[in-house]
Amino acid sequence: MVEINIELLLGRAVSSRAGKTIGHIEAIRAEQDGPDLVITEFHVGLYAAMKRMSASPLGIELLDLFHLRRRHCGYRIRWNQIELGKAELRLLCDETELAPLDGSHLKK
Repeated sequence: MVEINIELLLGRAVSSRAGKTIGHIEAIRAEQDGPDLVITEFHVGLYAAMKRMSASPLGIELLDLFHLRRRHCGYRIRWNQIELGKAELRLLCDETELAPLDGSHLKK
């Protein structure tokens, strides 16, 4: 099992396979596996940042008010869709294979 310092991943840019930045890691989800925590997914993009800052309900309303809410304002990246061992965090899959963060998780 590989150990990762999560605090070093937060805020880091994630690049597509083509080298385009798709967002920054704003949240990391993990599950308990015995004595260990196992990363299940990373959240990147605007919606993830709003959730992290606890500005989600107001932020969603402001985006809607100014018609700035886009279809994809972030992604859920499974642990096996990203290359973590290098200096640059790069996707191992196409951007189209990522689950979008649609903002519905922010209103909870």
